[in-house]
Amino acid sequence: MFLPCIGSIGYWGSLVTESKPVITTLHTFQKQSSLSQCEIVTANGRLKISVPTIKQTRKGAYSEVEIDYTDKWQIEWWRGIENAYKKSPFFLYYDYKLKPKIFANEKYLLDYNVAIVSTLWDILKMEMSLEINKGTAVYFKEMEARSNPAYPQVFDSRMPFCENACILDALFNLGPETLDYLLSINK
Repeated sequence: MFLPCIGSIGYWGSLVTESKPVITTLHTFQKQSSLSQCEIVTANGRLKISVPTIKQTRKGAYSEVEIDYTDKWQIEWWRGIENAYKKSPFFLYYDYKLKPKIFANEKYLLDYNVAIVSTLWDILKMEMSLEINKGTAVYFKEMEARSNPAYPQVFDSRMPFCENACILDALFNLGPETLDYLLSINK
């Protein structure tokens, strides 16, 4: 498996059902992929949020891609997440754990993603450890979008269910039931 920026529900469904989850990070970077972006569900539908990267570092290894802090993108990210999920039932239970990771000033995108995914792994209370493999080279291939069963979403009275959003959508709407939900989608 690869290491995305937060990761979709389909990605997390696959990750938590691995008997020995290993994330491989030795591959090239692909811009406009899940390595640097994800989708949250807002009142206006899906919103893609991206980690801006320094252009000169994008043409090589994923581990060497540097984050561009020229703009205040983390403030925009957090406002988007907060506006999308502050009315969800479990936002207050997890926001204080995620906010410091969103505002972390990691130099490399890989380190930023490791920090967020590791925090989410802990929030889900996974019993097995998550292994980050930085030594085995693989070809990066974007994971295919997967359908997942509906669950209550913040704006479901206004619009139809948005499938396969980022894991934050399930986490803030399902809370401690998120892991059971993820395990059920791969059965």
